Amino acid sequence: MDSYPVKLFVISLMFHCSFQLLPLPDFIHPCHELTDECFTKATLDAIPGVVKGIPEAGIPTLDPLFIDKNISIELPGNLKMQFHNAKLVGLSTCVPNKVSSRREKRTFIFDMHCNFTIRGLYSLRGRLLLFNLDTEGAAKIKIWNQHIRLEVVEKVVLKDSGEGHYKINSYKYKADYGTDLKMNLTNLIRGNPEISANLLQVLNRDSQLFANEFGGPILDYAIDYAMNVTQRFFDAYTYDQLSPVPLTKDFFVKE
Repeated sequence: MDSYPVKLFVISLMFHCSFQLLPLPDFIHPCHELTDECFTKATLDAIPGVVKGIPEAGIPTLDPLFIDKNISIELPGNLKMQFHNAKLVGLSTCVPNKVSSRREKRTFIFDMHCNFTIRGLYSLRGRLLLFNLDTEGAAKIKIWNQHIRLEVVEKVVLKDSGEGHYKINSYKYKADYGTDLKMNLTNLIRGNPEISANLLQVLNRDSQLFANEFGGPILDYAIDYAMNVTQRFFDAYTYDQLSPVPLTKDFFVKE
């Protein structure tokens, strides 16, 4: 039996399947009108589903987010803290206040607020009040109502197949560190929980300073990771799927 027709059928099938688009998840609602209201509502609808992960698109679970790096912090009084084996919980709580597009500058602006809890292990060295500290234990930090303003510059890349895909060119963010922050550190003074509690009160009184020193590296990691995952999302779905509004040719960049 001549196997040529069979081979031809298989090749044709593979060619056909390679151009099948991955269906959009039900929680992704493309905007047919380029308005802030639509972008904000679409982002609000998408966050819970995206954070849970989209396995078929290579999107992992984002809440909790495990942080695979050590965070070093210097606090007043020559206090030095190391934070490790950490995880960030709360990306699913992020709520967009406003999402807008500056189409002529190819920029999306996300203005949102989130509540975060960070857990991990810490070590603390230095002097606090009358105490020389050289200790380690478990840490839990809660941040309420953290405001983040993220600007993402993108382009649309035209692939050889003729499909357009979003590509992140650059991003930057600004953040305050919430309306309130509270941390709990176990074992500050070994064997003396009462003094430990008093020292913790002192640290919590300077919570905004601590948040700025501590929150920066944590948020840098979270934003970088989220942008990496966002690019995976853009690679999985075409521009036409995500933004069914025609673009002029000058918006496309050849890959």
